[in-house]
Amino acid sequence: RTLNMWGLLPPLDAPHHVRKHEWSEFREGVTLGGDRSKGTLVDVGLSQNVLVEQIVEQGKRVTVAMGTNRDLTPACVRKVVPQSSPSEEMGSYWGYKVRYASNLSGVINDSPYKEGYDHIIGTSEHGETIISSELILPSFRHLLIAFGGLAGLEESIEEDPNLNGKGANDVFPCYLNTCPNQGSRTIRTEEALLISLQYFQDPIRRAGMAS
Repeated sequence: RTLNMWGLLPPLDAPHHVRKHEWSEFREGVTLGGDRSKGTLVDVGLSQNVLVEQIVEQGKRVTVAMGTNRDLTPACVRKVVPQSSPSEEMGSYWGYKVRYASNLSGVINDSPYKEGYDHIIGTSEHGETIISSELILPSFRHLLIAFGGLAGLEESIEEDPNLNGKGANDVFPCYLNTCPNQGSRTIRTEEALLISLQYFQDPIRRAGMAS
């Protein structure tokens, strides 16, 4: 019932949403039930289910290495690989992950990366205004861009006991207004997200070229 209107949503058409008639070296799939004596059947969105060598419980989302052999019969056994494999091996975008944090300091400090974030940027209407073409970012491996809610990142900082007494410029070395001259008093987070991603596109590309 919760998905009965999903067809009205605009398609992402992301690289990991591979079409049925296309072949890809990796595909996302869902594990199926049945005999597991030879592995696990996975529905990867093709005309036939594929067999992977690992034993995985039913109903799990997995990334399957399909390779170049287009044989879909059980004779061609494939492998479940880490979700990061397509990005690492092909260099293409392969979806996103969601992480829960109880406060802003948790977002920053509990990074999923062992070495943490190289560069942290906060976005706010109270931040510094720099034209996108003039913004210089340092080279980085992992970049964090933070967006606040209706009351902004300032409220998130005030309500975080781990950031007591700190201001936005103490928490974020780079604190930017990515939507100057916005006109309306507030911008919804989902609107600011799209505007800011466009704003950061060229600076991030330049930082990657410089690294």
